[in-house]
Amino acid sequence: MKGRRIPLSRPRRILTDLSHASLAFPRATLRTRINVGPLVTPREAAPSGARIPWPILFAKAFALVAQDMPHLRRVYAKLPWPHFYELPTSVGSIIIERDWPEAAPTEKALFLGRLKDPAATPLPDLAAAMRHHKTAPIDSIADFRRILMLAGLPLPLRRAGLWLALNLGRQVPNYFGTFAISPLGSHGAAILHTIPVWTSFLNYGPIDADGGTDVYLSVDHRVMDGGHAARAITAMEAALNGPILAELKGK
Repeated sequence: MKGRRIPLSRPRRILTDLSHASLAFPRATLRTRINVGPLVTPREAAPSGARIPWPILFAKAFALVAQDMPHLRRVYAKLPWPHFYELPTSVGSIIIERDWPEAAPTEKALFLGRLKDPAATPLPDLAAAMRHHKTAPIDSIADFRRILMLAGLPLPLRRAGLWLALNLGRQVPNYFGTFAISPLGSHGAAILHTIPVWTSFLNYGPIDADGGTDVYLSVDHRVMDGGHAARAITAMEAALNGPILAELKGK
């Protein structure tokens, strides 16, 4: 049957290369049900333009937990020899979906919106950063320009560049951050099987009326074990219903 060839867009090239790179990451994924019911009312009471997105609440809670759990701020690096590289603060990456106009027809493309030190950043500032990544012109965002420049290279150079970015400890937070979070839970879905290249990849399902939600945490087994991940989820629930709730209420 005769069809047509569709070239890979630059964002799709990078996603394909990251999928290839993820094959070298041994993953362990935990699912735990938590309750964020106390946050629902104060969050929804805010005007729609000032409402804090759920991914931001989860990201800051995870970063707060990472302050006391250094495993969550470590990455596995291979250069100049295998070792852990530990960051003093977390750098989060939220998966951002944008329209990519260079494709015909326009396609939905995924980008990484980095949040530097979310634990120490006020929630409104984090929400504003997320809105900027979602609405500003793509070529005006430094994180997007950097990865798109890499995407324009030939395949061998592109994959070599990604490998270096993933294995030079100081470069990992500049390109990818120490953890990532998917916002699909806000769209009524969750990812069961991920292909991440982060030490920690956080994902949550739809939030029920009573505040219950399933949290999925996929971790690099070279950096931490299941026990670390389980304790991280428990601590994150406490952070959400503790300091995050207090900040949301303005206390």
